[in-house]
Amino acid sequence: MMLAAALAAAMVADAPPLRHLVYSFTYESRQHGAVSNDPGTSGASSYTGKLDDTGTMTVDVLREAPDRGLVVVISEQGESTRRSTATTCAVYGNTTVVCDKSKPMNSEEFTLLRFLGVTFFDPAILDTKQHWSVGQQKDRLKMTADYVVSSGGDPMTIQETRHVEDTSTGSITVDTQTKLTYSYKRLLPLEIDEYATEEQHSGVIGVSSTTYQTTFNLVSDSMTKPQS
Repeated sequence: MMLAAALAAAMVADAPPLRHLVYSFTYESRQHGAVSNDPGTSGASSYTGKLDDTGTMTVDVLREAPDRGLVVVISEQGESTRRSTATTCAVYGNTTVVCDKSKPMNSEEFTLLRFLGVTFFDPAILDTKQHWSVGQQKDRLKMTADYVVSSGGDPMTIQETRHVEDTSTGSITVDTQTKLTYSYKRLLPLEIDEYATEEQHSGVIGVSSTTYQTTFNLVSDSMTKPQS
């Protein structure tokens, strides 16, 4: 993969995008947890929290690299807190996403980006049960994901089951169930409905659990001709 070269080239390019996408989104998170007791206190304390937002995400596809990776620019425009400035990323069919680390990004941006790779759905790798899987491991981060085409045609329905383990700082696990309405002709998701649970452990009894519900719907695609 030519990730570094693709990102470097994109950040200095002035050419107009090849494709402009706009998605509407909804975001909901619910958190509860406990922190370990400090000396002089009566014991452990618990906490809860929630965060909701709606808005749009825009993605400009700048180019397709020789290795089929897409160089894109993504930005998020939430109505309250979920916002981010334009960030350049490289996106691959195996759901690898690498972005400019100098720009802060929200987790839901990565949710959308991982399904935008040109070769995300490849009929040639399906088994007899209309299934395929991907996996990645780098240092203390490990990801496995399984995909099943539950209804064919175009658009089709794809179910994702994803598991991520990160032991770089404490222990974090994320389990995700996602339903996609995906267009193979257009090489992109039309709808995404994702539910994720994150468990984080730190110290002896410090633990937090967060659930996320995120949806996306394609609003506009510059490569689609308007209806007459």
